[in-house]
Amino acid sequence: MKTLFALIVLVLTAGASYAQFTLEGQLRPRTELRNGFKKPILPDQEPAVFTEQRTRLVAGYKAEKYAFKLSIQDVRIWGETGQINKSDQLLSAHEAYGEYYASGKSTFRIGRQEVIYDGHRLFGSLDWAAQGRSLDALRYLYKDEKGNQFDLMAAWNQAGYGDGSPEPAKLVGNAYVITTGGGTNTRIFNLALPKAQLMAYYKKTLKSGDLAFMLLDDIYDVDATSGENYSNTTFGFTPNFTAGKVKFGGQFFYTGGANGKTETDGEYSKVDLSGYMANAYVQFTGVTGSPLFGVDYLSGDDESTTDKVEGWAPKYGTNHKFYGFMDYFYVGNGHGGVDAKSAGLVDIYLQTAFKLSEKAKLVGHLHYFSAPEARTNATTGESYDGYLGTELDLVFNYALTKGVVLSAGYSQMFGISDTMKQLKLGDPTAKIGGMQSWGWLMINFSPKFL
Repeated sequence: MKTLFALIVLVLTAGASYAQFTLEGQLRPRTELRNGFKKPILPDQEPAVFTEQRTRLVAGYKAEKYAFKLSIQDVRIWGETGQINKSDQLLSAHEAYGEYYASGKSTFRIGRQEVIYDGHRLFGSLDWAAQGRSLDALRYLYKDEKGNQFDLMAAWNQAGYGDGSPEPAKLVGNAYVITTGGGTNTRIFNLALPKAQLMAYYKKTLKSGDLAFMLLDDIYDVDATSGENYSNTTFGFTPNFTAGKVKFGGQFFYTGGANGKTETDGEYSKVDLSGYMANAYVQFTGVTGSPLFGVDYLSGDDESTTDKVEGWAPKYGTNHKFYGFMDYFYVGNGHGGVDAKSAGLVDIYLQTAFKLSEKAKLVGHLHYFSAPEARTNATTGESYDGYLGTELDLVFNYALTKGVVLSAGYSQMFGISDTMKQLKLGDPTAKIGGMQSWGWLMINFSPKFL
């Protein structure tokens, strides 16, 4: 018996040396008071107050040659489901993928996964949003000890249960047109995806920083019946350097190709696309608060042209991180406002972070926003551009205990201009509420069960 017991222990121990199982959770309710969030609130409008909650259970398994991850989440607004409820459609798979380790340097990952590159600028997990962001893709990941990282990604998207005919009805055709919205399923919110994606990424880590390059091709179907399609290609360059206690760098992205196709008497013509963004920053880590000064420039669309789009649109990034926490720009809107054309953005900003104690941290951001492209009021014919507003963001984080963090935030938009009102409300003379603000309180439980 002792021999058998010893053998069992030996087998289990040997298995444990090659395999590791993890189980983590997250419960994150956040209450918000929106009094001018995303756009100015009017005097006769009542501020919105609600609580949104994310609940996640994340399981992982890692063996010698492969790994597996499953992240199941429930995202809901408090009160949207009645007290006696058999089922709802609020449960989903945020991530579900497998990895095969071809070697110590090469990994193949397939399934639904978060895709994050270069600080979440073009590809990001959108963790601030309760639902987050993930994509269905096949990726090849290479990384060596010499500082080389090389990734490839491919995706082929097809309509399914929410927006098309489910299996076993898929016999012919590959048209894929999912627009922003819920399609035939009223409980689904989709954000439009291309029919196919191809991406290549290379990053070189140096002693003083790193250099990253990205090439992305997105291919779209025009509609479900014509067989017409179009594509656009994005090139990105991200340099970051450190010199003593100073960090500096930036990002540049250019997207060219087509923004769509228009149909006239059965003939399709391409709508050209040529937009870009540029960022530069410098941070002083040796100074209290580690102040970071930066500027972003996102090209805007020239409203005088109808056959070309010059505005740059962030595609799959975490835009909440960059353009002010009040989400006036590029979060759930194209920052074109009423006329749906992007006026572009110039964002001059200051970021600071103060460690108040071992458990407490205070973050402060200040943004000065302006629009590089003019917008014309349809009634008066007058054009508006330039200064938009100034936003202050404050966030306080406090670790109550290991695995539990309490956070609170307050943001306010000051000096809202006629240009901002033209973009967001379509009326530069609109009377808005006195204080345009947003406040929130959130607690994040993140236990590690195994």
